[in-house]
This record gives sequence, structure tokens and C-alpha cells, in this order.
Amino acid sequence: MVAGLLTTLLVAGCGLIARPAPAAALRFQFSATSEDGYMNQVLTIFNDSTRVLAPTLEFTALDANRDPLPTVKVTTVYGSDQGRLVVPPGGGLDVLVFSGDGAQLAEDVAVSVRATEPVEAPATQVEPVVIPMDESGRVLHRGSPFTTLSVRNDGSEPMSVRLVYIIWTEPKGDERQQADRIIPIGDLIVVPPNQATLVPVSGDARTTVTESAGLVPTSIKAYLSR
Repeated sequence: MVAGLLTTLLVAGCGLIARPAPAAALRFQFSATSEDGYMNQVLTIFNDSTRVLAPTLEFTALDANRDPLPTVKVTTVYGSDQGRLVVPPGGGLDVLVFSGDGAQLAEDVAVSVRATEPVEAPATQVEPVVIPMDESGRVLHRGSPFTTLSVRNDGSEPMSVRLVYIIWTEPKGDERQQADRIIPIGDLIVVPPNQATLVPVSGDARTTVTESAGLVPTSIKAYLSR
């Protein structure tokens, strides 16, 4: 089920409170499912302004009738609920995670914008390219244990990104796959234009990669951040 476009209004009791700019520049669309091989529960964030924005969002899970599910907690993979995700003009995306009693009933979300901060960063439209490698610099298959990540910026402006290693659930029947564990790799990384930066994998991230790669569904993702 692909939900319709959600208007970004803050709800207070039975009334609606108009949001000041730049929050008014944001629109949202939630897709509960996607094609095979792509992530489920994707929130597309449309940024209709000419500025780079870092929103802090709050979510209410809804069932198929768009009724709230008060016992379901909604969190994110890329941190738009904590103000970490950076959204350039045009837009970006985050991935939602539902947990708690009744989580399997969640089919949609209502989105509230708690805060929106302009970010002094280039308005890049280029996606970072992440390549797993071993200690000798050899490029590896994404299902292999890796010790280093190459993050490449093919754009003409520097970009600031964060890396996460995602362990996905293994759903049964009609269940949707969603993130089970989200493990940060390193800290905020600034990648110069038309260059690649090597990021060593250490600590908990390295242990998790060693224990999980090739054995359970995983992904390596980079997202624009601050």
C-alpha cells in the first residue's frame, strides 16, 4: 500500500496550527512497501525551498483506516526524528521503523514538523557512493565482511555524510521487512568534491560486520547529515 501525500500540519487538539517557514516548504509521502530488492517503509521528504534544511520530525503510526496506533513507536534509520538528516532542495528520504504492540498493523504515518533548521551546506543533488573494501584496498562484494568503506563524492561540492550498517528482519508471510539493528560506522564524514574518503570500520561496527555479513540480510547506507 502506498499512502497518499501527507500534508505537514501540526495537530493541537481538534485544531490546526499553521507552521512558519521553512517548515512549510516540507511535504511528505510514505510508501509502506516497494519493489523487490528495495527498502520498505520509505518516507520521501520533499523540500520545495531553495535552502538546505535539517528537519526534526515526529510520527504517529496509522492503520489501514488511518486511525492512530498509540502503542506503536516510530523511529528512523537516518535520523530525521533527531534532526540529523539533511534534506537538499528537491528532497531526500528516510526509512521508518515500527515497534511495539500492534506494529504489524501500521500502514501509514502522520508527520509533524517539530523544528526545521537551515543548514549552511552546498545544495548537492549527488548521492554518495559507498564501496566495501578489505584491509589491502580490494573491493568486496556487499555481502562480504569488510574492514574499510570508500565513500565517493562525484559532485562538484563537498558533502557531509554519515554511514550506517543495517541488519534487516527476515519477515514471514505478509510481514514487511524493516530495520532490526542500525549500527553507525564512524562519525560525520566530509567528502571533498570529485574525491573518495576511506573510512575504517572499528569497534562495535566491525564486530557486527564480522558476525553478520553474508549470514543475514544487511545493507551499507550513506546519508547527507550534519
